[in-house]
Amino acid sequence: MRVLLAALLAALSGCSFFGIRENVSDLDADLAKSERAERENQTVSALAALERSVDDYYRHEHQIPEKLDRLVPKYLGEIPAADTAIRGHGSSSRVRYYPANVIRDGVIDGTKLKDTGGWGYAFNGRKVIVFVDCTHPNSRQRPWYREAGAKFPGP
Repeated sequence: MRVLLAALLAALSGCSFFGIRENVSDLDADLAKSERAERENQTVSALAALERSVDDYYRHEHQIPEKLDRLVPKYLGEIPAADTAIRGHGSSSRVRYYPANVIRDGVIDGTKLKDTGGWGYAFNGRKVIVFVDCTHPNSRQRPWYREAGAKFPGP
């Protein structure tokens, strides 16, 4: 009986009997989409936490932090991980520091990015920008570096 049942299950798993294969495929696609959305939402939330911490640092210390490590532990427990859900970019809390000229017309110039998949940080005399250092589009079809970022006046 077990052999017959195993043979039946094996046969069904390899065919589209009553649409089973299509339903499993749809479920797999939905699950992948949901997992990607969750990873992206966590990254956007982590970015917001970084932005708030940079803002708090600036308001209390009256200067822009030269490195995000200066936020730890007083303003932030740790640098959170960025996870863009892009193949080739793993989850990373590394920060790439960019020169002021990566800010053009008040926004990040994506052509100057290294596309590390972690965090990016740049500031000039007028703007501080924390961003996701990724040029690939997210599920909303926006390049990650354009998704969000603290853009508040400097000193």
